[in-house]
Amino acid sequence: MDYSNRKGMGRPDHVKRAHPSRQSLLALLLLVLAAILIGRFWIERANRNEATQAAVDYRAFMAAVREADDIPDALQRCLRFPDLPGTHWNGETTATYCQLRNRHTLQLSDIDALLQKNQADRVDRSFQGYLDAALHDPKQPGTLDAAFYAAGFDKAKDGTRKIIDAWKQQAPNSAFALAASGMQYLDAAQQARGDDWARNLRDDQVIGMRQQLDSAQRDLDRAVALLPTLTTAYQSMIYAGALEGDDEYMNRAARSGLAVDPSNFAIRTQMMNQAQPKWGRAFGGEREQKQEVEQLVQRNPLLRMVAGMPRVNRLTSSDAPTMWNETEQIISAADKNLTYLDLIDLAGKIYDEAPTQAIELYSEALRFQPRDADALQWRAQEMMKLGDAKSAIESVAQAARRFPGDSAIGTKLGHIYASTGHVQEAEAAFLAVIQRDPDAERAMAELGDLYNHAGHQPEKAEALADTLVSRYPDIPDGYIVRACNQMDHNLDGRYETIHYFIDHFGDRSEFRSQVAEMRAYLASHPEKALER
Repeated sequence: MDYSNRKGMGRPDHVKRAHPSRQSLLALLLLVLAAILIGRFWIERANRNEATQAAVDYRAFMAAVREADDIPDALQRCLRFPDLPGTHWNGETTATYCQLRNRHTLQLSDIDALLQKNQADRVDRSFQGYLDAALHDPKQPGTLDAAFYAAGFDKAKDGTRKIIDAWKQQAPNSAFALAASGMQYLDAAQQARGDDWARNLRDDQVIGMRQQLDSAQRDLDRAVALLPTLTTAYQSMIYAGALEGDDEYMNRAARSGLAVDPSNFAIRTQMMNQAQPKWGRAFGGEREQKQEVEQLVQRNPLLRMVAGMPRVNRLTSSDAPTMWNETEQIISAADKNLTYLDLIDLAGKIYDEAPTQAIELYSEALRFQPRDADALQWRAQEMMKLGDAKSAIESVAQAARRFPGDSAIGTKLGHIYASTGHVQEAEAAFLAVIQRDPDAERAMAELGDLYNHAGHQPEKAEALADTLVSRYPDIPDGYIVRACNQMDHNLDGRYETIHYFIDHFGDRSEFRSQVAEMRAYLASHPEKALER
């Protein structure tokens, strides 16, 4: 039988194809819609549960933060401080970092007092002890580097320079004095250079930077010639080479420093920073540096934080691309131990989008550096954003009580009082700072702003503006206070102040809002020929 010609065995051509009925299509559509609605329901439920749990975690975390902040002993406060919710921090690294951040070493005032008694030898013996501990006691990694930073040698200030020069004069062959001097000159070089890209630097910035770098390298080179084991100097030399663009100098410093201590936290941190793609992938790049430090963690638990730097750098770099899940990436980056500076950088990245998580990150940073006045202010501002002005004020007030002589924190307390409408308390806080420190320029500037606006005391604002301009003619704060007072009351001299400010500070990005306000005033108050 020829099955190829049989009829009825397949679908005859003359039989019409069956079509789905309207009822079938409707049923299918309803099933799809139901699936979508159910999926959305479960997603929204999961999101609500996640948000609820996050809120519970936040309240528990902040309660533990407040409890820890009440502990008088600085080290115990740090050790008993809570880890970030949901993270997996290494306890050994956390404890080692707490000990490093709270090790008692000579402060600048202590060094000054000893030098006043011509006892530079005692200063040197103390720093030699820090070096010996860092090199020979496995429980004290980074002690020498922490001592240099605790003394403030990394900041270019006139008072610090005066003390260092006195130390060098009393002990011309002190490697420690020379290293401190080189470190301070290095910060002066950075200040002269500014933070812009090299292609945007003015000639005067480059010249100023190189002058300071010459002084820095001269003192640093002599320091390691006198004391080759002085690891802190090598860390500064690496950065000096990077600023100058001298790869040979930078690499030689790194090799010499690692020959002394291959697991040195400060040196490895500086090398990882320069290994970023934007700085030319020095030292083999971030991946190679990460592999090296991971192999040395058993010698120095602090290196776990160095291993986490590349991810933080990628997320917080000024040229980092925007990601749709940036907040999740930021939170994930803090899953393992980080330095307080990296925590602050991560918090700043989500400052506007996720205030709750930013508060947690700032709090964790303040665990290790409770005197960071900016982090205190930023955390308080985030608390205010969440409607918790009471906690915002108390968080800064608590720090002010812990460090009663800290002018920066006292000024931030006045700032938060002013931001929350507590004018009298703000005035009292600013005046207390100025009484302790008559040269507290920032406190005077913010008090002048308070008098100009919420305080409604223009005569006091005018007096403060005069003081600021006469004492600090190269700092813009006094001119801002003066211009605000003059514009508010249309006083004589306002046009001169406005033009002076715009001419001298108008190209700086941080003063865009003030310049815009001044230009708006000029537009609405045209200058008369005699006034111009």
